[in-house]
Amino acid sequence: MRIAASLLLFLLAACVPRPPVPAVAPPVSETILLDRLAQNAVAFQSLKGLAKVRVTAGGRSLSGTQVLFAAKPDLFRAEALSPFGQPVLLMAADGRDLDVMIPSEGRFYRGEASPANVQRFTRLPLRLSDLVHFLLYEVPVIGHEERTLTAGEEGDYLLTLTGENGRLQKLRFDAALNLVESAYFKDNVLQLRVSYDRFKGEIHPFPGVVYMEMPPLKAEGSLIFSEVRTNVAIPPERFTLTPAPGMEILPIP
Repeated sequence: MRIAASLLLFLLAACVPRPPVPAVAPPVSETILLDRLAQNAVAFQSLKGLAKVRVTAGGRSLSGTQVLFAAKPDLFRAEALSPFGQPVLLMAADGRDLDVMIPSEGRFYRGEASPANVQRFTRLPLRLSDLVHFLLYEVPVIGHEERTLTAGEEGDYLLTLTGENGRLQKLRFDAALNLVESAYFKDNVLQLRVSYDRFKGEIHPFPGVVYMEMPPLKAEGSLIFSEVRTNVAIPPERFTLTPAPGMEILPIP
C-alpha cells in the first residue's frame, strides 16, 4: 500500500507543469556596444520632421517651431515658423554653400557653409556635418587606447573610452542598449554632451528628443520632435534657396 501511494505521488508530481526557465541574456561587452553605435551610424541617413527647438547661447535664449530636413553627410534645411505657421526664416545648406532668407525683411544671404556662418544662424558652435550626424543619431567615437565597461543599478551601461592627450568619452546605454548619452571630456573637463530620449521603433529605435550641451562655450540646445520620418528621399534642391523676385543676394555679414 505504501509503495502504491508513493508511486501515485510521484506520478502527480510529474504532471505538475514546471515554471519556465528564464532566458539567459547574452553578456554585454564593449564590442557589442561599439557594434550598436556602428549600426546606428548606417541605420539613419536622412530625416524630415517638425520640432520644437530651443537654443541658449551668449546669454540669449531662442525657441520656436521648425521644419527640419537633414541628410548625411552635410545637407541641412531649417524653416523657423511663426505662431501662425508662416516661415519667418529659412536656412539651407548643401555642404558647400549656405542660403538664408528672411521673407518679412526682404533679405537673402548666401555664403560659405563654414562653422562660423552656420553658428550665426543656428546659434550652436558646431560644424554642419556634426549637427547633421547628431540629429541622425550618430555620434563620433574618439580614437582610444583603453575601454572600461560598468553596469548601472537600473540595467544601464557606461562605456568609457580613454584616448590620448587627456581625451575621454563616456557613452551611456539603457537596458535595451539604446545610446542615451555621449559625453566628451578634455583633461576631465566636459566639452560636449549629447543626450537622446523618447525612442520609437522596434528594430532600430530613433530618438524623439535630442539635447546638446557645451559648457565651455555656455551653449545648449534641445530639439523635441512632434513629427519625424527617417530615411526619406529628399530632393537635392531642398538644400538650396531661391531668392524671391526683387531680392538682392547679399553676402553673409
